[in-house]
Amino acid sequence: MRMDVLYFLGYDIDEDLPWHSTICRTRQLYPTSLFGTLFNKVFALCVDSGMVSGHTQAVDSAPVKANASMESIVVKVPATSIGDHLKKVSEENRETTKKHGGTVPPAHISAPSHELKRVEKHQRNLSDSPVRPAGASHKKARLLSNKTHYNPHDPDARISVKPGKAR
Repeated sequence: MRMDVLYFLGYDIDEDLPWHSTICRTRQLYPTSLFGTLFNKVFALCVDSGMVSGHTQAVDSAPVKANASMESIVVKVPATSIGDHLKKVSEENRETTKKHGGTVPPAHISAPSHELKRVEKHQRNLSDSPVRPAGASHKKARLLSNKTHYNPHDPDARISVKPGKAR
């Protein structure tokens, strides 16, 4: 029983409150602007009567995390291509080298030769036959991540997975 609402409406304790569907139906019958004005007036009356206080108000709602619809997500595309970015970085490196009078030492690899050979062989093997996750050859298989995809209609939406469920 909502004693605060009964008090505000001037109802006795034994009177029934209006059904929620009455409010929804009323909202459908009248223009949005009229309902908005009515809502603001009722809310102002609630504030004036002391029913609303504090710094956070919620009206018939609950905070819900938005989840991206898997059908509407698209791949994130960087503002510049990798080639343009590499050219820009290379140019900046040249300017830095000129600014310091060519005193910037070249990169030096300090690993033992047997370690370098092992890494080189590993890189060659990966380029010849890349390792892919199980099921990746399936035409519908795709790994989606918040780092690689976004929802263009709702940028705050995130891809989520139920706990205990496979991706």
